[in-house]
Amino acid sequence: MSSKGILYIIVSGENDHKRALEAVRMAEYQTGDARNVALMLQGEGVEWLKEGKEEYRKEIQTSIGVVHELGGAIFLCGTSLNERGLTSSMGDYKFTISSAAKRISQVVDKGWQIAVF
Repeated sequence: MSSKGILYIIVSGENDHKRALEAVRMAEYQTGDARNVALMLQGEGVEWLKEGKEEYRKEIQTSIGVVHELGGAIFLCGTSLNERGLTSSMGDYKFTISSAAKRISQVVDKGWQIAVF
């Protein structure tokens, strides 16, 4: 059975920025190939929405923006946002707040794969 899409769950924050960067790059490339791709930022992963001057932060945010512009869904864990005092936006982008457990169940039911970074 082939996958109908892939949900990348990013829980890695600044201490593991290389892992988060790899995830958003893979999502960006696959979204550009017209595949069903979505990102879910959860836990420390929502911290990528914060402003910062670090080069790796800019790269991650650019890739998130590209995935969004190419039609990939970006979901944010509401609890993780609230715990960190963040909103569901990044610059000019506004993303969907979603329950991680609910979103994961939905994509599994649709035959999507899940990759956690």
